[in-house]
Amino acid sequence: MPSIAWNQEKLDWNIAGDENGKNPNVLSELKWRKLRGPELGISSVVTLSPEVEAMVSISHFYITQGIVNDSDYASDNRTGKTADFDFKADRGHATSARAEIYYSIRKTEKFCLAAHTGYFGRYQTLYMLDGEQPLVVGKELKSTYKPRWHGIILGLNTAYHVDQWHVWMGISGLYFPRYSANANWNLQEEFNHPISFTHKAKGMGWEAYLQLQRQVAKAIYPFLQVGYTGLTTRTGTDQLFKTDGTSLTTQLNDVNSSSFRIGLGARIQF
Repeated sequence: MPSIAWNQEKLDWNIAGDENGKNPNVLSELKWRKLRGPELGISSVVTLSPEVEAMVSISHFYITQGIVNDSDYASDNRTGKTADFDFKADRGHATSARAEIYYSIRKTEKFCLAAHTGYFGRYQTLYMLDGEQPLVVGKELKSTYKPRWHGIILGLNTAYHVDQWHVWMGISGLYFPRYSANANWNLQEEFNHPISFTHKAKGMGWEAYLQLQRQVAKAIYPFLQVGYTGLTTRTGTDQLFKTDGTSLTTQLNDVNSSSFRIGLGARIQF
């Protein structure tokens, strides 16, 4: 099943001033918004038995539009703002991969309810770039933030078909994904490079999708699909590395990520 989609994503994170989540409770906050661009994907399903199927899928998202805001605070609850910058984020990419097993709980001639479980991974590269005016005259802002999500998928999928029409609806709970990220703040001379700081946390999330297919030939089913994914973390750690060899650990308060996509594709049946 090859497909092409238009995707829009956002991601934000914030840290506290110390390991206990204080001084202040929000020290720095980054928000990537309106990350848009095309997404190419392909998936394959193999029938193992009348009740069991295996699926493998991979997709790649090319970021062509986007903005990012960088804000710092001196006091609790995002007061005493000490910095507030808007930058471009119209570069970057994300790759998603998953492998799953589907088991049919109930199956009739027109309806199927299946449970599925498997493993997923999502690997992003986000940029923070100069706008019309450079942040530092004579230097180019080209900082990167690279999030990584991976974990177990659990969910349900329903399928219904009548005549040449097929409808798939599904929801997945992503339980206990691991989150990690590393960043390269290229203009911060006191920070280490290429890894200026790292993030680690545990999280959770969910995904829902709808796919509508119509049979146009014996083995060809063009389809329209829409999907939404939401991921979030609990508190974690932020570890900053300096050029003098020292490091500083503070609390990562949370990370929030979401994605909405709409696209077209075709199922080719062998």
